[in-house]
Formats: sequence, structure tokens, C-alpha cells
Amino acid sequence: MRNLLKNILGIGLAFLLVQCKATTDIHNPVPPNIIVIIIDDLGYSDLGCYGSEIDTKNIDALAREGIRFTNFYASPNCSPTRAMLMSGMDHHLAGIGSMAGRMIGPNQKGKPGYEGYLNNSTIAFSELVKDRGYRTYYTGKWHLGNNEVAHPNNRGFDKAWWQVGGTPGSHFDLSASSSRPNYFKDNIPQENVPHDFFSTDFYTNQLINYIEEDDKNKDQPFLGMLSFSAVHLPVHCPESHIDIYKGRYDEGYEALRRTRLQKQKDLDVTDKSVSLSHLPPTAKAWDSLSEEEQQYYSRRMEVYAGMVDHVDDNVGKLISYLKKDGHYDNTLILLMSDNGGAGFNGWQSEAGKRRFEIAHNTIENLGKQGSVNYIGAGWGSAISTPFRLFKRHVSEGGLRIPMIVSGGYLKSINSDWDNLKDGVINHQLFTVRDIAPTIQEVAGVEYPSEEYKGKSILPQSGKSFAQLLSSDPEAQIHPEEEIFGWELFKRKAVQKDGWKILWIEPDFGKGDWELYHLKEDPTEKNDLARSHPEKLAELITAWEQYQQENNVIISNGDIVFP
Repeated sequence: MRNLLKNILGIGLAFLLVQCKATTDIHNPVPPNIIVIIIDDLGYSDLGCYGSEIDTKNIDALAREGIRFTNFYASPNCSPTRAMLMSGMDHHLAGIGSMAGRMIGPNQKGKPGYEGYLNNSTIAFSELVKDRGYRTYYTGKWHLGNNEVAHPNNRGFDKAWWQVGGTPGSHFDLSASSSRPNYFKDNIPQENVPHDFFSTDFYTNQLINYIEEDDKNKDQPFLGMLSFSAVHLPVHCPESHIDIYKGRYDEGYEALRRTRLQKQKDLDVTDKSVSLSHLPPTAKAWDSLSEEEQQYYSRRMEVYAGMVDHVDDNVGKLISYLKKDGHYDNTLILLMSDNGGAGFNGWQSEAGKRRFEIAHNTIENLGKQGSVNYIGAGWGSAISTPFRLFKRHVSEGGLRIPMIVSGGYLKSINSDWDNLKDGVINHQLFTVRDIAPTIQEVAGVEYPSEEYKGKSILPQSGKSFAQLLSSDPEAQIHPEEEIFGWELFKRKAVQKDGWKILWIEPDFGKGDWELYHLKEDPTEKNDLARSHPEKLAELITAWEQYQQENNVIISNGDIVFP
């Protein structure tokens, strides 16, 4: 790797000079196409290149051609992550201080940063690249609020077919969504879809259609965002994939965790010294389940694996189209999850429970139309291997996500990417706030200072990692002493120089600050709060700094999950 870095340094520096010039000269040569793929609720270990047994050959191929990140952080839930992704700043500033339009505490209502939609203090990177001359398309889950200010067409997208809410009523059709419009084509509510509608196929095809429709403008690059609502619950799977993994999970989730961890070590995704986190308190030991329960839960995971496999096939469909149409060689691809895998046991609200109770959830119908399927805490822990807990939590299992940067564009700027048979694995800490500045640099645009088109805007806090793509895949982007913080649903955490404190209520945590040295204990098994009081005090001060700088208001209301 060191020899590679020396060989590509000169080319990389030259490229950076070109990029720096591009930010000030709108008439520079055409910049690359950019594709951003978001897989909703995908677990850290759900891809083959992150340790999974699921056949994700198309995404794995992207990993072998690019950079796989092992220490990439999101928010513990979807809409806050998406706010950070689009804006490049903390979600408490960007308008989604709590969940989009939900679970706002009385003391948060009406406060800046808690509007429940991507607010007017932000500029989405899509707006900036559109100004640069990009064609811009969005398909899939949006979840950044139903206020017109936040609609995709008002945030830089020329064409958009989008799901406004967080949970699809069904991946098969729109009928079970809601009494309110949940799907829009541009700003027009949609009630009818093709008879063979399945969300994953539909969103992929729609993005390809958008690109094809405007291919006469090939002198213009495009930004395409493909935001799958899969693999968010309800866990549904088309008939073509529903039985592919039949019998694969009969040994249970504890055995799967061990298998995935060993593969992660073999792939150098995880350090050889890492041990598994404890099972979550809401998961029963597999051996304590009855034979009937084991069969039922195995089927749930079989369907989930088929759903992931089906997403990968659609990623492959998009890549094949880009190659066939001559786009791939000048396309940068970013692929990510939006939070840790979903491991909660169904719906917590009374309405959600009633919906589950009336659904057709026999073992024969799990994953099919009419079912309301989920995988539960045991499998949720397995898809988060090796980390603690899962989505909604500020533990590592809720925050760390798979993230891959790839595409033919990397080879076009540096031929030495051809020499990497297995790609690059980067273990540095990054967050979704870093994606917007990176895309902006690659596209050749600068983030405005203080004002954009007559409105005051907040600064981005993310940092571009474009240098990793062009000159040095191991360059230090964030300084060791930088503070990273998280808060959602009253759960809070901060990390600095490999140390982390977190606070989770007693059901899942201790109801007090816990302290972990992540460099030695990434699975958060050894709480050092009592033995390292000075470090605990230092991190509490860091948390207070994060809270003040990012407008964090802890809700004084009850948290009721949907």
C-alpha cells in the first residue's frame, strides 16, 4: 500500500489542482457523474464484503474496486441521518433535531433545528451541483419532511419519484401505506402503480428511466440518488428471492454472529482481537426457544436475506446499465446504510401492534403481500455483528454503517486503482456529514459562506475526503482530538480520540454515563466509568461542548416509538 501511495501521489496532486480550479471556474471540463445509493436499515455485517453469507456479489465487486470504510458513522435513525447527508451538518441544526415530524418534546416545539423537515438554514448538496450544471434525479425514500421547503424538487432535484414518510405500508403496493399521500412523482401525489410493483425494482427502474430520458444531454453530468426503502420493515421479498436462503439460518442468530465475526476478521474488516458484544436484553437465547419458535424466526431471517440479495441484484442492474450506456467509466458511486440494522421486536405503539395482529403472518406467508414481518432483536444483533445493540441506539451497533466509495471514476483519475485486487479498507472515523463536502469537491463547487440566493445559511461541519479518492487512500482527514457527538430519543454519546461515553436508559443501558475505550473495546463490553473518572469527566465536558455547538435540546416529553 505504501508503494502504491508513492506511485499515485503525483497524479493525485495534479488532480487536486484541477479540482481546486474547477471550484472557481464553472466552464471547466465536465465533472463526473455521481450516484448515491442508500439501503434503508441495512446492518453493518449484511454485505459479503463486511462478513455476510448473503450473496451480494454486485456490491462486493464495488468494494473490490474502491474504498470500504469500517468506522463510518450515521445517526441511530433514518431521517436525522438523511438530514446530515444532504446538508453536511448536524441534524439538530438542519431541522430534524428529533425524528421528522414525530416525537417532538414540548420543549423542542417551535425551536430552530426542530422544524421536522430539512430547514431553510441548510443548502442541500444537490442544489449546489445542480447550479454547477448537473442533471439531478431522486427515487425512493426521502423522509425529510412534507413541508414544501423540503420537497426534493425544491432541494435541487429536476425529477423525483419519492416516498415522503419513513415506513412503507408495503413494499408491494401503496394501498397499505396510509390515508394520507405517502408517494409523490415530483410534487404530485401518486395513488396508482404498476400491478407488479415492488419498491426495490420500481425505484431502480425509475432512476434508470430518468437518466435515459435525458441522455441527449450527455455533455451534462448527472447526480442520481437511489434511496431504497428496503430493507426497512415490513420485511417483504419478491417471489424470485423468497426461498433462496431456505434452511440457511436453522442454527440460530448466535451461531450466525460467530460465523460473521470470523469472516470479518478474515477480511480485515475487524481486528483479530475483537470479541462479540453481549446479546441485547430483548433477545432470548436461541436454545431457549421452542422448535416452533425457532422455525418461525429462521423463516423471518430467510426472507430478510432474500430481501438484501434482491437489493444487490438491483444495484447490479443499475451498474450494468451505466456500463452498457457508457456512463460507468466517469461515475463515482457511494453506497451506504442510513443507520444500524433494525433489531426491535415489531412495533411499540398500540396502532402498530394492532396492525401486526390483523396481518397475515403465518410462517407460510411471511415476507409476502399481507404480512407485516420483522426480524427481531436476536437477528438484529446478528446483522450488527460484532457491535452492541442496533438501530435507535447510540451504541456502536446503532451508529456504525457499511459505506463503500467506488465506480469507474476512480480509475479515470488514477490508473493505480487497477492494481488493487481487493480495494482499500479504511479504518478511520468518518460520518455522513462528510459526504456532502466530498461530493461538492468532486463536482467542483464551493459551499457558500453565510448566504445562498438571499437566505442565511449555517456552515457545514463535515470534511471532504476527496483526497482519499485521488492521492492517498489513508490520508488523515479528521484530527485525533476532534469531537463527534450524537443524540436522539434522549440517548446521547460523544467520542474523542478513540474514547466514547454514552447514556442509554436502563432498559438497554445503565441510565448513567458509560465509558469505553473503543480502540481496545469496540463492542462496548468493558465499562471504564468508575476506573477512569478523569477520562469520564473529560468526555462529559466534550459532550457539553457538542451539545452547545449543535443546538441539542434534550426532550422533556415521553418517547413513544411507532
